[in-house]
Amino acid sequence: MSAGARTSSAAIVSRARDWFDPAEGTVGLTRTDWIVLSALALAGFAIALVHLGRPNQMYFDEVYFPLSAQQYLHGLPQREWTHPPFVKLVIAFSIMLTGDHPFGWRFLNVVIGSLEIGVIYAFAKRLTASTPLAAVAGLMLAFDGFHLSEERIATGEITIATLILIALYATYRVWLASQVRVVEVRRLFGGPFWITMAAGIPFSCAVSWLMNLQPPDHPLTGFIARDINNTAGPDANSYAVAFVYAMLGVYLIARLVVAPRFARIIGTRVTHADGSVAALRGGKAVWTAPASEGTTSRVSRKPDGSMTYAVPTGRFLFDARGISAGETQLIRARDATRWFVVLCCCLGLLIASKWNGFFDLAVVIAVLVGVTAQRWLRGPVLFGNPRGFDLAVMLPAIAFACATIYGMTYIPTLLRGHGHTLADILALQQQMFYYHSHVTGTHPYMSVWWQWPIMQIPIVYFYNDARTSAELMSGTGCCVAEIIALPNPLVFLLGLISVPFTGWLAWRERSKAYTLLVMTYLFQWVPWMRSPRMLFEYHFFPNLAIIVLCNVVLFSRVLRRFAHPNRMLAVYSALVVAVFAYFYPVVTGTPIGYQQWYARMIPDKFGIPYTSWIAPHRGTP
Repeated sequence: MSAGARTSSAAIVSRARDWFDPAEGTVGLTRTDWIVLSALALAGFAIALVHLGRPNQMYFDEVYFPLSAQQYLHGLPQREWTHPPFVKLVIAFSIMLTGDHPFGWRFLNVVIGSLEIGVIYAFAKRLTASTPLAAVAGLMLAFDGFHLSEERIATGEITIATLILIALYATYRVWLASQVRVVEVRRLFGGPFWITMAAGIPFSCAVSWLMNLQPPDHPLTGFIARDINNTAGPDANSYAVAFVYAMLGVYLIARLVVAPRFARIIGTRVTHADGSVAALRGGKAVWTAPASEGTTSRVSRKPDGSMTYAVPTGRFLFDARGISAGETQLIRARDATRWFVVLCCCLGLLIASKWNGFFDLAVVIAVLVGVTAQRWLRGPVLFGNPRGFDLAVMLPAIAFACATIYGMTYIPTLLRGHGHTLADILALQQQMFYYHSHVTGTHPYMSVWWQWPIMQIPIVYFYNDARTSAELMSGTGCCVAEIIALPNPLVFLLGLISVPFTGWLAWRERSKAYTLLVMTYLFQWVPWMRSPRMLFEYHFFPNLAIIVLCNVVLFSRVLRRFAHPNRMLAVYSALVVAVFAYFYPVVTGTPIGYQQWYARMIPDKFGIPYTSWIAPHRGTP
């Protein structure tokens, strides 16, 4: 390419685009990546495993979660009912694997935290097409005190954050694989479909009746009667919920199984990422171009329904067989089905862990609906194939999968809880909502939404001062042990720059991934601004992974302007590890001398109020 051509391309890229990059997210993992990914995940696992049984007692919300797991295993009524069951079932399984002791309560959380390191590596590789940057992303998470403290406590935050990250990665893979979609055109809503739906009505009535059968009385009343004083027999709501759920399943069977089997194929339609549609008739394509196309992109449509999309960053082929291919990249449309199944499972498990999973469900729905809505907007299509998502299938499938998984997590409650009904479970959900909307009060480490990104009040999970009275008076001696859910400042505070920067790039470059990251960050943060309940820094924990990914996006744009970017990444990584090592004792509850402990209470040295990191009862030397 000539110097003039390079200059022209650079000028085009520098301004807001009227085209999208077809190669975005197409660089996957190599053998080297799998080795580095595994090494980082194992390193994170090993770090978290050291003295995992310390403290040798339940602390903070472990008084609820492992206790509930023990009650599951011993067939006792559940005392903790304010969250859905999945996390407590994970802890129960951890106890089954490793024993009923502190190490056993926490072991699977460490496994899950190591999985999150691997997923963030894979996500970062898709974002940056760079092994060094993906490695830095994995390192930032592995050597972050917030991440370490959450995977070493037997509560739900690490499971929730990992499920969110997998769901986002699956959403991105579905989005990429839908850039070209091949559909056999059938008359799906014909006789077979409506016959199946009609037959589904009495079937759903029967299912509704079965799901609301009242079990025989049992001398043990169970957790609802004991803890929230609310037993419920079948009512209109429980019958309606069961009926709608069954009809949703009937609809999916009619739409995906019955109608395609009996409806005759009329033709084939190929839809592409730029919004164009090719109807294949007699082996030739009849093209319908978008209403408005970009001025910079060069589209070449072929008689077989394929098209090429040439932009300043490269040339891409969208094949009529459902394959998107660049010079070295390949994406298959059939991958969308596999990743959509992963997405549905993750969303179901996420909501069954904690209700803030609905924030991420909203992100997924916003992506599906927003991308599809492009077909009715003026201007070039820039954020994905507007006909790549079949909303009539995907939205009901997500709802059905989430309801199924959520309900299945209550099976141990129904079996171990001595015969509760669907109406009881629905009544419990109402009680859960009431509880979380009315949790008020004061706590030394409660915080509000604007304090979370600046690390003003990281929550303290555990504190023990073993000094004698004389040592307390002199401000010396040993030992102090503390567990602060403390993010690595070099990682976390960089998010104040990297997240807005990624948002700007998302709009300027029409990037799917950047848009997804910033949307998720906001959806997981903004709703808490109006929350009536008592809040803590850990409510912001799922955004740690988003900050890490935005950081590598920032590095990918800034460091390439320097002569030796990998050296700068190495220096930054070394500093991250050093800062992590410095704060390690107060993240893991390692007993240290008072002066060593106080040296790590950085805000107090700058005159920041004690509520930042130091509880009121501790004072200063």
